[in-house]
Amino acid sequence: MTIAGIILAAGSSSRMKQAKLLLLWKGEPLIRHVAIIALECLDPVIVVTGAWEKEVTSALGDLPVKIVHNQDWASGQSTSIRTGIYSLPQKIEAAIFLLGDQPYISTNLLKGMSEIYSQSRPEILAPYVGENRSNPVLFDHSIFNELSQIEGDVGARAIFKRHQITPFAWFDEKLLLDIDTPEDYQKMAAE
Repeated sequence: MTIAGIILAAGSSSRMKQAKLLLLWKGEPLIRHVAIIALECLDPVIVVTGAWEKEVTSALGDLPVKIVHNQDWASGQSTSIRTGIYSLPQKIEAAIFLLGDQPYISTNLLKGMSEIYSQSRPEILAPYVGENRSNPVLFDHSIFNELSQIEGDVGARAIFKRHQITPFAWFDEKLLLDIDTPEDYQKMAAE
């Protein structure tokens, strides 16, 4: 079974007014933290860059990730999803899309999602904390073509209405957190 990781890291961080993926998290840039966790469970790991291409690439340094640049990043998250899908090798059975600004993902989460996928092959698998759907989200290869056709800044939500999402129960509410503002970062970094 081959499950890839696609880390979306193309945004401009406009609410942060700086490259949030480069903020330190547990002593390393946030994007590097997310990539290291993904590399422990997924292969290959693709990082889609955009606004901060050089800085993100530098932060990933020696990690064995495949970096692909989305030149159309300003047109919305759908362009990064498309860029990630188009850069996947043919043999990939599924891909887990991760957000570069979600510090509380874990290897246990990714391994658990991979295990559920290997057992039942859902089209879409997403963690739920109570009633709240979270990221990262796994998509079976049968959905890749549909993912590559979405447009705008809506991400994959555009296809959720057309497919059943298999829930993966997760009990750590921190998974629902990401870093969008300086206040978010200060609050989470203080924990």
